[in-house]
Amino acid sequence: MDDQGGTGPDLLSPQLIAVSRPPLDLLARSRLVSKLDAAADAVLLCAPAGYGKTVLLSQWLGGQGHNVAWVSPDRAARPSLGPAILRALRNCPAIPDGALRRLTESSPNAPDVLDLLAEQLTTSACTIRLVIDGVERFPAHEREQWLPALLNQAGLPVQLVLATRDSTAVDPGRARLNGRILELRSSDLAFSLDEINALAAKTITLLGTPQLGEVFRQTAGWPACVVLALRTLREAADPERPVGDLAANNRELAEYLDHEILRNLTPAERSVLSSTSVCRVLVAAQANDLAGHRDAGNVLAVLADQRDLVESAGSGRKVFLVRPLIRACFRGELARREPEELARLNRIAARWHEQAGEPEAALRHALDTADPRLIGDILERHGATLLGAGGVTRVRRAIASLPDSHLAASPRLCVVAALAHVESRQPTTAARYLAAAHRNWVDDPPSDLRELRALAEARLSWFSGEWENQDPKTTTDDAALPYSPLSDVRIEARMVSLTAAVAERQYGAAENEASEALIEATEAGNSYLAGKVYLKLAGIASMQGQLRRAGEFLRQAEEKLSAQVWTAGAGRSVGALMHASAALLGAEPAMALKCAATATAELGQLGSSSKGVGAAMRATLELVTACAHLDSGDRRHSLDGMRQARLRIGQDHLFAQPMAAFIAVIEHTAALSLGHAERAREVLEWAEELIPGTGELCLLRAQGPAGISRFDAAAERLRPLHTGMVAPLLDWTWLHVHVLECSMAIRTGRRTLAGKLLDDALGKAEDLGVIRPLAIAPQEIIDLLVERAGAHGPHEELAKRLMALRSPADARRAPLLTPREREVLTLLPSHLSQEQIAAELHLSVNTVKTHLRIIYSKLGAGTRHDAVAAAYKFGHLP
Repeated sequence: MDDQGGTGPDLLSPQLIAVSRPPLDLLARSRLVSKLDAAADAVLLCAPAGYGKTVLLSQWLGGQGHNVAWVSPDRAARPSLGPAILRALRNCPAIPDGALRRLTESSPNAPDVLDLLAEQLTTSACTIRLVIDGVERFPAHEREQWLPALLNQAGLPVQLVLATRDSTAVDPGRARLNGRILELRSSDLAFSLDEINALAAKTITLLGTPQLGEVFRQTAGWPACVVLALRTLREAADPERPVGDLAANNRELAEYLDHEILRNLTPAERSVLSSTSVCRVLVAAQANDLAGHRDAGNVLAVLADQRDLVESAGSGRKVFLVRPLIRACFRGELARREPEELARLNRIAARWHEQAGEPEAALRHALDTADPRLIGDILERHGATLLGAGGVTRVRRAIASLPDSHLAASPRLCVVAALAHVESRQPTTAARYLAAAHRNWVDDPPSDLRELRALAEARLSWFSGEWENQDPKTTTDDAALPYSPLSDVRIEARMVSLTAAVAERQYGAAENEASEALIEATEAGNSYLAGKVYLKLAGIASMQGQLRRAGEFLRQAEEKLSAQVWTAGAGRSVGALMHASAALLGAEPAMALKCAATATAELGQLGSSSKGVGAAMRATLELVTACAHLDSGDRRHSLDGMRQARLRIGQDHLFAQPMAAFIAVIEHTAALSLGHAERAREVLEWAEELIPGTGELCLLRAQGPAGISRFDAAAERLRPLHTGMVAPLLDWTWLHVHVLECSMAIRTGRRTLAGKLLDDALGKAEDLGVIRPLAIAPQEIIDLLVERAGAHGPHEELAKRLMALRSPADARRAPLLTPREREVLTLLPSHLSQEQIAAELHLSVNTVKTHLRIIYSKLGAGTRHDAVAAAYKFGHLP
């Protein structure tokens, strides 16, 4: 590597001072070497110390020493460029001995050297690579004599390679204009995250992915600093250990930066970097305010243009970003030596950002001052705006930093705190803050404060056990929220109306509200509220059983909401719940359990209400978890878990009907498949009370008779669905209907009809993104699926997936029997004849024969003896 205090001319092992070369040599930078190989003319590497310029050149030129002349300043004496070039050329094996004898080393003249060099090299047809490493350390007048001549002399068989820390040391203007120079700067030389991973893998045995990501974030890929950081992590050998502040905690790295970078800065440069270290990104005017003079922006521009210690961008290149480690060094020094000065600078930055219309940055700096008055003032003025833009985490942190007395004295702060905790799904805390606002309410509050309180009350009502006695939409209408001058408030009011419509199962009206809210959020450029609307749309689709559509809306919500915002708001619980439900109905029980566990971890914050949002989420998650255990082959306590979920839901619960439909179909189907007829009847009675006149109830009433081969009765109970007299609450209920009717068609010998019903089921599953009803279908349906393999048309891939889900390993599990089939099976070990079994069970002999035929088929038996043996094997008989 260069830059660690100088390099020597030895191409294979340049001398390094602070950072040893081997760690960097372990990383072959083929991407950069390829760029250098493709360079036909001059090469310029310009970057601060520690960017691996010399190491890269060594990798590139390794094994090519015969035509390389390497020039490097001599640290033992005052460097002189001309003599150094002449010595390097004379030592180059490709130049004949004595070819440059006529030139004296004391005062070589650039034109003479180049003319003679051109004359000697033309005959040998050889190109010399002249490397000048550490250009900036040679005297300026010598650089002005030699570098333009080397860069601009046509026909000279010399490829000039320059490496410098200071961009003013080389003027590549003409060569750049003519396209004759390849330039690599710090942005090119910095390590990518992948390269840091590769280097860590070669040097460290234990390292966590979050640690590597943090190293990349703090160093911005600065190679020497990466090496020193990895060295410290290697010594710790703990993949769970936080990286911490590298500039403050890594002594070697801090000393390296001080020796190679900070000591070379002028007092003015140090002063500006120190005063601006409180800001990540800043503009010239802001830098001037922080430094207290008008030249700070110019100082940063010089550091950007000449030293590459600052990045500049924007109009007129007046937006500056100091390299993270440099900024961290100066900020750390202020924190240690002048904490009051650090607080003062943060106050200046907070006020500047507030005046510039950047409340989030203003609050961030206010928090760094730990000044309750400043924090409270900014929250008073901008808290609601920050919440509307997704700043819930920062607002909650600011609220937590204020003393209770400060909050109690301000109704506005209390309302903002209530809204922040509603957004985070913490209704108990939100209610406490709203009560504090009521206690200190003024007689004639400003209109915007009245609006915020009405919004908080309306949103909080969904979490209450008394939600049905409240009318959140009326609350928002009475407060004129739909006509508020604030777009954030108008959009949130629409989402209150949307939720009210969903609670009443007015899904069309809910989608209209969502569309209007989405248009307004898009026009306002508010991606956070747009993301929340997409989350609401996902909920609407999910409530109707349209899982594919819900998944698409959920994906759009996740795209709009950053990971941090997602976990701080609704996505943390609601999103995980929808993912869990989708995974369950998509026949992915392991994923369903994982997502359900994530959502369940947040339920404790939803309050203790037995009827509001919290109760609905608990019931759904309990059902999903129990059902996923069942689908995973773990039948223990599965039905008990489903019952627990069912008993949480009553007619006065939020979203009671769609949830009752979900629970009833899942639990009733599971109870029948496991042979628990009493449990199935219990579910049916519960469903008759909660979801009368629905397609789900028709299905439940038909499943019982179908299980005991009373197919005519089952078909009659499904008739209202087909005539349109009733409709299911959930679209995927139709899948269970198709599966049931297909099974009945197969068992009555109508295979053509069964094939059509199976195709209908596959099409519906594709449309809805729901395949669980087919995945748990009776074996005769899977057999038909296999029999028709290759003939499923556009649904062939889905059919293959279903067949894969029911692999031979699954086939070895106990086949599912209906309650009546179990009754017949229990009498098989006896010596009763078919006629006697019929008499015992009060059935006709033909019905018994039908049951026996189906039992033999399910157990894979050919005789009564084989059926009994298989029944013992699968656990159907004790």
